Amino acid sequence: MLAAGRTVEGDRWELSVAPSSLGLTASVAVTSVAGHRYWGTGCGLTGPLATGPSVTTAGSDDSGPATLLLQVPADVRAVVVRLSDGTREDLVLHPLPGRPDRLAVLVFPRHLDVHRIDRYDATGALLPD
Repeated sequence: MLAAGRTVEGDRWELSVAPSSLGLTASVAVTSVAGHRYWGTGCGLTGPLATGPSVTTAGSDDSGPATLLLQVPADVRAVVVRLSDGTREDLVLHPLPGRPDRLAVLVFPRHLDVHRIDRYDATGALLPD
């Protein structure tokens, strides 16, 4: 397990990374307060991202929260997500073992939409989409 946390509703999420034939596989699993395991989100991480765009994976099931998983290159130092209700989420960037790129995860109510994802460099400058 790379990281874990709780949603505002109390659901527990876990971000895991495991070796695969592609390189690494990242996955987010969410469990409700009552112990129900929701559908998860995952992606293959084929190689380190040196610079350039991030890789975005998103998903949800019919009853659980939505998940957003971002693989960001080494030049990204901060990620800010704005949701449809105006909420601003500053994501934690989790290092990948032996790689310069990192992962960020957001678990949020599925009735909301992601309106914007901003990435910033070490100087605080906004990186291009």
